Amino acid sequence: SVDSVDSVDSAPNQTSLVWAVTQARMAEHSNLTENEEEDEEEAYLCKLFGEDGRFVEFVNLTGRPVRLTSRLQMDNFSNMAWSTTIIIPEGSKHMWRFLGDSPNHSPYISMLPDPYNLARRNSYRWKVEYIDTQEEDTITFDNMEGPLRLETMQELLPGETSQVMLRRKTSAVAPLHKLAKDAIVKVSPEEICWLDIPRTLQEQLSALSRDYQEMERSRVEPCGRCKEIHQ
Repeated sequence: SVDSVDSVDSAPNQTSLVWAVTQARMAEHSNLTENEEEDEEEAYLCKLFGEDGRFVEFVNLTGRPVRLTSRLQMDNFSNMAWSTTIIIPEGSKHMWRFLGDSPNHSPYISMLPDPYNLARRNSYRWKVEYIDTQEEDTITFDNMEGPLRLETMQELLPGETSQVMLRRKTSAVAPLHKLAKDAIVKVSPEEICWLDIPRTLQEQLSALSRDYQEMERSRVEPCGRCKEIHQ
């Protein structure tokens, strides 16, 4: 019959249409994926770092988390200064990167690490302090009190790294009661029996908990491309 002929003829047409739609959607998805990957790849600022950087590795041996802050002050322009802060957990390291002299940094200079030669020609220094504002001890840079000035360190060639140990000034290790407080504030509040803790200690723990909340807010994940923590 005519109806059966129409049915047979329409089957290939429907198959072709489904195939065409499927191919179009696959191509659209492929284009979106490629665009997303390109956008994601372009977001990596470390692509602009170049190959001639210098590095200072800070090692935290204090037993407690610390806040490391740099300050670049332009000698001829007193109102021009930049600061960068990094949190280094206890027993951890941070690789402080300086840019080399590669060109084309200027459009992104405020988003990139400080240029090494510019930093050495001007005033560049680091200070370090405990996250715990109740901590009485001080921290040394290679057993020297801070601030640490870049110009007092050995000059680095492109690709070279120097290492700086952060240590407690008065004792090799953190006091046990400080470590105990650190352990307590890391526990969920629901798991702490506050009624068994003296009020004075409760106040100290509350203050320490507020201090450590800054560490959580400031936490930065390593870059997915270079695995560094960008400062």
